[in-house]
Amino acid sequence: MNIAILGGTRFIGPAIVRILVGQGHKVSVYHSGRTLGELPDGVERVIIDRTERGQTTAALRKHRPETIIDMIGMESEQIAEIVDAGIPLKHYVFCSSTAVYGKIGNATPNESFKPAPDNAYTTGKIACEELLLNAHRESGFPFTSLRLAHPYGPLDELIYNTGRESHFLDRMRNGRPILIPGTGETRIHAIYVEDAARAFVHVLCGDEYMGKIFNLAGEQIMTLNEYFASIARALKCALVAEYIPAEWFEQNADFWKGHPRSFDFATAWYHYQSAFDISAFKSTGFDCLTDHDRGVAENVAWLDSQGMIPVSSDDDMEDRIIKATRGSYG
Repeated sequence: MNIAILGGTRFIGPAIVRILVGQGHKVSVYHSGRTLGELPDGVERVIIDRTERGQTTAALRKHRPETIIDMIGMESEQIAEIVDAGIPLKHYVFCSSTAVYGKIGNATPNESFKPAPDNAYTTGKIACEELLLNAHRESGFPFTSLRLAHPYGPLDELIYNTGRESHFLDRMRNGRPILIPGTGETRIHAIYVEDAARAFVHVLCGDEYMGKIFNLAGEQIMTLNEYFASIARALKCALVAEYIPAEWFEQNADFWKGHPRSFDFATAWYHYQSAFDISAFKSTGFDCLTDHDRGVAENVAWLDSQGMIPVSSDDDMEDRIIKATRGSYG
């Protein structure tokens, strides 16, 4: 099959490409050219700028793929270019996000849960899905949307209170405390990169996925305490943690203003719980193969091989925050 991957050079895309090439498909990667990535021999690169109207449509009409996996669609106008291209697609698979559910509290949403987008990213993803649903109802456009939860693995860094980074791993290795917002009971629902890639390939094989939206996440819903304990096992060290109330991060953003490591994500992590009902997708016969301990070990090994774990000290922002809060919360 002739398959186009839109955005296949950075993280999940390369894993999808490897699987498809291994299955004998003809694969083309459409990307901006800013991130080249390593792709198998024989994979064609098609350079497009999706912010420039008409480029995607023109490229698809020229190369005429049978199937498209779209990993970087952000706005409905970008998806309209694909729908309106008029090429006879067998399947279009869209990468959406579980972030569209917004602040879910203690809920564990399934696909019928009403989305609550509250930023440009999630509003864009919902607009894309609505366009696809309308196209399917009106003309039978053959789409599937996978709402992807938190992916992790080689080619990217792990999530911490600062976003994606690796500095905190050296702190853990050296017995220095890391920061956990709240009591550590906030949930996180991760999926290993290779399992995510397998899922996007999995839906290509049947008509039963057409016109449907599925949550995509791993088998394990963890608390932050369990998440960091898993990372500690991968690092073969004890977990040393300092618990900082989430409201402190909300009220003290100026504390790290101008610092290269911003702790703004700690508040978002605390408020935006991450736990989703994946039973609908599991009922299609899909199972994840990598548990979190093994996946994190693979992630850390890759970070080490790339020299991407910076050296920590006893005067990192964590230590300054601990000193600033110990009088109030210690």
